[in-house]
Amino acid sequence: MAASSWAAVVWDLNPAQQNAPVGSNSHTYTSSGFSITAYGFDNNGGVGTSHELFYKFKTEINGAVEFGLGLVNTPNNELQVGPGGPLHFIQFDLTSTLAAGLLNGRISVGSVQASEAFAIYGSNVLGSLGTQLGSTFGSAFDNQFVNLPNFGQYNFYSIVAAATDVLPVALAADLPPVPEVSTLLSIVALLVLVLAHHVWRTRLRKAG
Repeated sequence: MAASSWAAVVWDLNPAQQNAPVGSNSHTYTSSGFSITAYGFDNNGGVGTSHELFYKFKTEINGAVEFGLGLVNTPNNELQVGPGGPLHFIQFDLTSTLAAGLLNGRISVGSVQASEAFAIYGSNVLGSLGTQLGSTFGSAFDNQFVNLPNFGQYNFYSIVAAATDVLPVALAADLPPVPEVSTLLSIVALLVLVLAHHVWRTRLRKAG
């Protein structure tokens, strides 16, 4: 069956380009009628305790602009890593988008400079960091969309700093393909023929 091209839904995590606290440890984003919710957490051995989110939009000394969704009162308002692993994580609840059938989830993470890196985790429990999915992503992936591994297997995906500090920027997913008009017309025509055949056979039985 022919299908139309994929259409992407994108959630910008700092759409108003603010540089200020969010005012909560969670925030819901809606794009094209589909919603996701971001949560900020401190990491305690894989268990999260609430941490207020921060909209970051700042021009650095070198002229680079760092923007995205971070945390209040962390260095650079970004996700940090310590000697024992990630100190924080931002978790995204994708439950409703998965239920709506969206596909091919992706995430963009910024402020990934040389010697910095991030990692993706999956979980089915809010506030639980869960399992690391795949390897870490270095500076070559700065502000680039990468696939959320095993998309659809987990309701919650989290971003952590794997080296120094990083900042989630945006998420994206694809709408299910819609059949082409020509395909739909063919289906309608087939249904009409089936119905006409049924009516014809019914009349023959009554006539007999």
